[in-house]
Amino acid sequence: MSPKKVRPPEEKKSRYSVRVLERAFNILQILSDGRPRTLAEICEAIHLSPSTTYRFLATLLGFRLVSKDPRNHYSLGLASLELARSFLESNDLRKVALPEIEALRNEVKETVHLAILNEMEVVYLEKLPGLHAIGLMGSRVGGRAPAYCTGLGKVLLAFSPPSEVREYFQTHPLKIFTEKTITDLKSLERELEEIRRKGYALDRGEHETEVRCVAAPIFDISGRVVGALSISGPAGRFEPLEENTYLIEKACKTAANISQKLGFHSPSRGNPTNDKG
Repeated sequence: MSPKKVRPPEEKKSRYSVRVLERAFNILQILSDGRPRTLAEICEAIHLSPSTTYRFLATLLGFRLVSKDPRNHYSLGLASLELARSFLESNDLRKVALPEIEALRNEVKETVHLAILNEMEVVYLEKLPGLHAIGLMGSRVGGRAPAYCTGLGKVLLAFSPPSEVREYFQTHPLKIFTEKTITDLKSLERELEEIRRKGYALDRGEHETEVRCVAAPIFDISGRVVGALSISGPAGRFEPLEENTYLIEKACKTAANISQKLGFHSPSRGNPTNDKG
């Protein structure tokens, strides 16, 4: 497996950026996928010499942001975990949503996710594994996934400003993950319009071949979408997905409950599963 490359910033760097800090944060970023790496792999990923990279790693080790095992492989350290825990515990959306998504998981017995949109990617705030066996599912708390080919991501994109979505994907190609992945902008925009109309999104194996998903948006008091939840599971238990009114209703109802707790009030959208158009 080739080293993870550092993603270039989407916006022009601030004139107040500190280059030393940027490089240190780049190291933390490449280690954030949970895979231990050697000094050589980190050097390749951040395009720095071994001596310079080693000095950064030594400093990060001192702050426990990075750890090193007996084989000289580097990983995120305990201080990184402490920071992540503090963020999750202080996140209002997660605090409000957690009791609702726990109840949802216990009722449907499938995996439930809570996520937000960041730089047109999904970031997982919570993952509650299902009570049925599902096999391999790549999502993890703190992890990222492409928005255009996941249920969570599509529902978050659908309720984002269309001009921002269009501008981003005009310059960022839609990578193919499975034979179901949407690969052109016009098809994606048609899909997002349909999601806005229905109020929920479906993932038909667009990112992971055997995974199916129903996702619904979460609104705050201002009517802005601040997150989304999903119910995920294997194709064998979810299909035919478009006709799985039970899971669609449960996802939409739980998302509405969380939205209400965040102060959102909206005229009834009706029963989402009655709209087959």
